[in-house]
Amino acid sequence: MLSCNQENCNKSTDNKYCFWHSELNKVEYLNNIKSSLFMNIIQSPSPNFSPSNHKKIGMQIHKTLGLMPWTLRWLQNPVAQASAHLLFARNGDIHQLVQFGNRSWSAGRISNPSLRAKKIMKKDWLGRWVKPGHYLIQSEFECLSNQTFTEKQYESVVWVCENILKAQLDIEITDENLIEHQDTASGKPELDPERTEILRRLEKIEVPPIEDDRESIKKEIRRLLDKL
Repeated sequence: MLSCNQENCNKSTDNKYCFWHSELNKVEYLNNIKSSLFMNIIQSPSPNFSPSNHKKIGMQIHKTLGLMPWTLRWLQNPVAQASAHLLFARNGDIHQLVQFGNRSWSAGRISNPSLRAKKIMKKDWLGRWVKPGHYLIQSEFECLSNQTFTEKQYESVVWVCENILKAQLDIEITDENLIEHQDTASGKPELDPERTEILRRLEKIEVPPIEDDRESIKKEIRRLLDKL
């Protein structure tokens, strides 16, 4: 085996370049990953997408603010002009609406991006922000504004991160590349507890479970009240 001739690439190859730096189209490869790899993912295609030549580098999470099956139908409706790569239902079902190599029509309006988001957001040659659907796996969670994710949703997203994104697409979700919708558009629903819990389950940060953390907060409040 030889080493790829591409600068800073250490992958082995039988040819001059490895697969990712050969004449083959990376995007076409991502679009044609066999459905057998996604045994537990329901293919629910949406027409709301665009071709993209950007490599996916992370994930952005959203609340649907609506419930199934209507939220899925809406994201499949051309009138909506909206979609996501993945939709995680409250019962644990995982729907793929847009193939990972394409841009899903999600998080298209960018306003006051957070410092966390700016670390991974991309700009075009004119200095304009590139829409995150090009380079982040857009993930909608069936969830109303006053709800949090279910246990089955956490299990599903962790399974996707470990068995699809990391194992098949070489995308390892970490504290640096997992952002929320409000990170790119201020005013959107906050998902800090849910984001933290996903990272905790992926063992990317050391924090107590959400339930334990809430109890510790309550205890701290009681302690402070006792001092008054």
